[in-house]
Amino acid sequence: MPRYSTHHHSGFTLLEVIIAMSIFAIVSLMAYGGLYSVINSKTHTEDALERLQELQLTMRTMSDDFQHISSRSGHDALGGILLPLTTQRSDTLVEFTRGGWRNPASQVRSTLQRVAYIMDDDKLIRRYWSHVDRGDDERFFDRTLITNIESIDVRFLNEKRTWKTDWPSASSLASTTANAPAELPTAVEVTLKMNDWGEIIRLIRLAR
Repeated sequence: MPRYSTHHHSGFTLLEVIIAMSIFAIVSLMAYGGLYSVINSKTHTEDALERLQELQLTMRTMSDDFQHISSRSGHDALGGILLPLTTQRSDTLVEFTRGGWRNPASQVRSTLQRVAYIMDDDKLIRRYWSHVDRGDDERFFDRTLITNIESIDVRFLNEKRTWKTDWPSASSLASTTANAPAELPTAVEVTLKMNDWGEIIRLIRLAR
């Protein structure tokens, strides 16, 4: 009689397939969650690092400006006096003349520069003029240093070790003459209130 061989075909049942797919879905979901967490953490870290660099650049720029404050007065286009340092102007937070403006390209210009700081909404802007004495067509240049700022406060330490929020004071301004130049502070304190990082305080000692 002929001999017949029997072959048993084994496979997955529908229930086994469903269980395998469920396990694969759970593992994939866990892997995606972990990957999303890593990407999200990396994004937050990069944003924080960028914010820190922005803050460091702002403080370094302000420190360099204030440390080089000059006693040189200027004149506006109408011949009015521009004080060496003043908070009396309504359109700026503080305005002053600074020295030490580097000139690596050896341009025909002074090393003095007129600088102002301005709050515009939540942005801190540094403005400068190429000349201390301004003409009718004198241009200025603005650069946004940092954003998302709640407020910025500047106060000044005078020779009597007293802090002043306005500079110069009315009495000091009245006593200023051509032979007695305007008084300059010995230090400046900058308080920067950031919407995300809170309050940052920097004390800057002026070079005398």
